[in-house]
Amino acid sequence: MIKRIKLSLAVSSIALALFTGCGIDNEDENVVGDNLVLTASTFAPVIELPKAALGEVLAGIKSYKINYKTKDDNGKEVVASGLITIPDLTPEYIKENRFSFSIVSDQHGTIFTNAEAPSNTSAATVATNNPLIVGFSAKALFMTVQPDYIGYGDSNTSHPFILEDSLANATVDMIRAAIAFANKAGLPINGQVYLSGYSEGGYATMAAAKEIQANHPDINLKAVAPMAGPYDVETMGIDTLSTPIMAFPPFLAYLAHAYASNYDDVNISEVVNAPYSSMLGTLFDGDHNGSVIYFSLPNALDGNISKQATDALFVPAFSDNLIANSDNKLRTHFAENSVIDWAPKMPMKLFHCTNDAIIPYKMSELAHTSFTDKGSTSVTLEPINTIESNLSNPTQVHSQCAQAAYAQVIPWFAAIRSPEGK
Repeated sequence: MIKRIKLSLAVSSIALALFTGCGIDNEDENVVGDNLVLTASTFAPVIELPKAALGEVLAGIKSYKINYKTKDDNGKEVVASGLITIPDLTPEYIKENRFSFSIVSDQHGTIFTNAEAPSNTSAATVATNNPLIVGFSAKALFMTVQPDYIGYGDSNTSHPFILEDSLANATVDMIRAAIAFANKAGLPINGQVYLSGYSEGGYATMAAAKEIQANHPDINLKAVAPMAGPYDVETMGIDTLSTPIMAFPPFLAYLAHAYASNYDDVNISEVVNAPYSSMLGTLFDGDHNGSVIYFSLPNALDGNISKQATDALFVPAFSDNLIANSDNKLRTHFAENSVIDWAPKMPMKLFHCTNDAIIPYKMSELAHTSFTDKGSTSVTLEPINTIESNLSNPTQVHSQCAQAAYAQVIPWFAAIRSPEGK
């Protein structure tokens, strides 16, 4: 089967065939797993954009959707999907510059519909406006890896929103599958791996970095850039339920739904008021976008902010118990999924807008303090103060800060990258 796929590569015009004349044969090097699921379309690009279509860049790009095996929080095997984007370089460029690819795994922020997953938003019209694809691959010449996560893309199950094991596994296993993809294709990779992600992606990035440091010494993690993630889930939950008015109800409802779906001892009807408790399974089915979910929950659409009260969505007695009782079941699971209980050894920068109303800057401060207290000397806190707050739109800073953060991450990774490889 693999040989037949390689033969099809040789006679096709896809990106992988560009490297067959370079004298590069690195199959079985950099192998860290065998979880890539080969299909008839694995090596068929879903995006092909020439350099001319992307403006001031160094290369065109080609992107590929892959399937791979991973595990959810309960250890059950799941076939997930993701997107790999490769700079479209000529064999001459590769040879003359002795070039090899470093890998950036970028984890996406919170999405609500399956159509928003990286492998499903891969149309050329989207790709040309995607700062990650253009910035990392076309400009900085990284091989960019983007997991869809469990619950999105090709995996047919609920999404484990802000759950450590599932998000770490989906990210690490996507990297392993991407390395296998490169090896099967004869791509010149150098073993250097970088992690970045914003919002939920920042949390997933932190979880993956923790997992790699603890259990995957064969992955050469060069630098990590978590951005605006809810790293201390327990503190985030307490602070959120202590706040009279919710900034954006869909995020909070998604968190409650995901934890009730994952843990048998969390009953959604005890956490969320009726009728909303019975609606969440439908609202978070991957077909409803953030606006629909917002309008379906307690909201301030008519300008009456009191209608967006925290107690309108969450059962007040449960909220009070979670805040006061460290043995509250949901609070216990929040604590279990907090990802600041380790000491990073790799270079890490925590990017965060100081006036973020959705994921407070406090999250990055707590992470930095915890890491430092545990002896880490490689983590720095990078505050961003350039995005103006908008009282009528509390999500503005969180959504706009991503671009400002990535504008610092891309050149930082490029500066760290070692031309000679590992």
